[in-house]
Amino acid sequence: MQTLARFAVHRRWFVIIGWIVFIVGAQFVASAAGGSTYKDVFTLPHTETQKVLDLLKANGQQSQTGQAGTVVVHARTGALDLTTPPAKLVPALQTLCGGGDHVATIASPWASIACDAAGTGASRPGVPSLLSSDRSTALVDIGWQGNQNALKNFTGVHDALRGLNDASTQYEFTGQAFENLASEQKGIPPELFGFIAALIILGLVFRTLGAAVLPLLSAAAALGSGLALIALLSHAMNVATFAPQLAQLMVIGVGVDYALFIVTRHRRNLMRGMPVADSIALALNTSGRAVLFAGATVCVAILGLCALGVNFLYGVALGTSIAVALTMVASLTLLPAVLSLLGLRVLPRKVRRAIRDGSYVESTKPTRWAWWADVVARRRLLLGAAAAVVIAVLAVPFFSMRLGHADPSTDPASTTTRKGYDLITTAFGKGYNSTLELVVDGPGANDPAYLQRAAATLGGVQYVDKASVRPTPIAKNLSFITFKTTTSPQDAKTTQLVKDLRSNVTPNLEKGTANQVYVFGQTAVFVDFSRVLAAKMPLFFVAVIGLSFLLLLLAFRSLVVPLTAAVMNLFAAAASFGVIVAIFQWGWFSEALGIGAGGPIDAFLPVLFFAILFGLSMDYQVFLVSRMHEEWVHTGDNRRAIRVGQTETGGIITAAALIMMAVFGGFLLGNARAIKLIGIGLGGAIFLDAFILRTVLVPALMHSIGKANWYFPAWLDRITPRVSVEPDDDSWVAEHPDADKDGALAPV
Repeated sequence: MQTLARFAVHRRWFVIIGWIVFIVGAQFVASAAGGSTYKDVFTLPHTETQKVLDLLKANGQQSQTGQAGTVVVHARTGALDLTTPPAKLVPALQTLCGGGDHVATIASPWASIACDAAGTGASRPGVPSLLSSDRSTALVDIGWQGNQNALKNFTGVHDALRGLNDASTQYEFTGQAFENLASEQKGIPPELFGFIAALIILGLVFRTLGAAVLPLLSAAAALGSGLALIALLSHAMNVATFAPQLAQLMVIGVGVDYALFIVTRHRRNLMRGMPVADSIALALNTSGRAVLFAGATVCVAILGLCALGVNFLYGVALGTSIAVALTMVASLTLLPAVLSLLGLRVLPRKVRRAIRDGSYVESTKPTRWAWWADVVARRRLLLGAAAAVVIAVLAVPFFSMRLGHADPSTDPASTTTRKGYDLITTAFGKGYNSTLELVVDGPGANDPAYLQRAAATLGGVQYVDKASVRPTPIAKNLSFITFKTTTSPQDAKTTQLVKDLRSNVTPNLEKGTANQVYVFGQTAVFVDFSRVLAAKMPLFFVAVIGLSFLLLLLAFRSLVVPLTAAVMNLFAAAASFGVIVAIFQWGWFSEALGIGAGGPIDAFLPVLFFAILFGLSMDYQVFLVSRMHEEWVHTGDNRRAIRVGQTETGGIITAAALIMMAVFGGFLLGNARAIKLIGIGLGGAIFLDAFILRTVLVPALMHSIGKANWYFPAWLDRITPRVSVEPDDDSWVAEHPDADKDGALAPV
């Protein structure tokens, strides 16, 4: 690492210009390739959902796979009339076919339109059932062509119709397509909030502008190049629409962490009288090694998402890991280059003046962190037990977590999706929003007698709205039997209904026929999604925890340290999941936080959240234990190693945690429920990790374990490669001028 540091210092302009060229080049190539093509597309192999999607595609029904949305037309005064549509509505609907928004079908009480490839629409009679019985509310169902799920398509339809609002008629937009639109970011971008918050906290920590800006500079460099590479990646594979925002906030968080760790070590070296170049080299040879391992563990944890076998997460995992890797590289190359340009300007003016005068003497007064380290050492059992109780209590809600898909009833009350959903519930019943289908495939799929029998059977099932059951032939040997439930889409009873239909109803409908019957629809899709994730979850946990364990084993040559890290990270995950369930599922304080009502947790979020959290938790563990290990290797004193590690990294870890909490707090400024969940969950997890686990529970546990912390069998030591995090002896002695010739220090 010293070689890399000295290259960055002596060839600083080469490094800085190289980064500028790389950023500009990546942006140019991404722009020349047509920008980004982010899209939310996933397949669910070996599930009923995927079989239905394949059937629809094979029968030329690709439009069935497109997203759908509902425009809710509500009479503010009087009532709606089947014979007289609201002013300008039908002409506006007719223009949607040729508007370039890839609309496939439009259905309303007054007219239905089927759009063709040429962009023209064939008008058909309206659907009277789309007008409520009290004539207060009507629905306009809009379907888009298959795989035309770009946000601009939904925006175009929304913008074309929202101007129809007037004093007599209210228009609201709900359903899957407009839910995507509602999640579009407005106002202050979360990443900008994160940058501002990080700058303020860094200014308070460093008390000088140069040092405060440096961590943000390396993060900005990683963002400038990383987002361009993710945009290019979206041309080669499916990358979810939320991937760039997640990558941005991850880069700001870890970028500040890594730079803070290196800059703090560099400033401490300068205060001990080291020349700038030597100080940078030593900072990278100590803290830089920890950053390298921390970045590697974050990337490993995020790439562990690929073990789930869900292609929806592949692009997110790869894109985010690329951005984190670039952040790590920027911290190890660009940061030291700029540090060499700033020289002593990374220190406050008063300290710079003292160093130049040769009168600066490092304070030997015990710090607050030294006092706290002593308290933890003396009261390790009491404090460790108290910290464990806090974590255990917070983890209790985790055991009631319910996976599924939150419908628009969980949106904030002020959103158009929530208003539209509530209007539908009031006028049509709460089960109207839950449309499911039995998909019949086989030679008898279009047989009227068979369809009638299947419909009658379905109508007698609990939670199925009998009046809504409607058989519809779709193609040769393919029919749909659509129906609505008496419960909402996110209700646990609706989920159980899907499972009961698959276990008990469809096998009986298939018996004695050559037909295959599948259950399809939004709730069914998320039942399959949850099942696929649950099946791969053990492999995911083994991959993430196992690979991280191996990395720490190689870094610290200990069995207990990586095992402790894995267990502590699992504790942090359980407690933070408990907070998520209490807020997002139980609804505690959710409306006050602008989240909306409580509902089930989206199936993909826990695994995504765990991967990110596990990686970030490893950051703090590496920063803390690397300093302890460094002291242990050179002194062999376990008590001293733990106290020194906690004393010297406690301030860094908590400052970094405050920045991360502010960055993830910016997620609350986003509109997407998933982004808010990740923000609150990670913000709470970082707080627990930094202020309870790393500053109380981990050191208390390590004091109790004693020298066994560093136990490493001789046979294992012989067969494992040596990848050291601690600096070499010369570096350590240079940073510890008070050590005697044998490397021993005065008692602490």
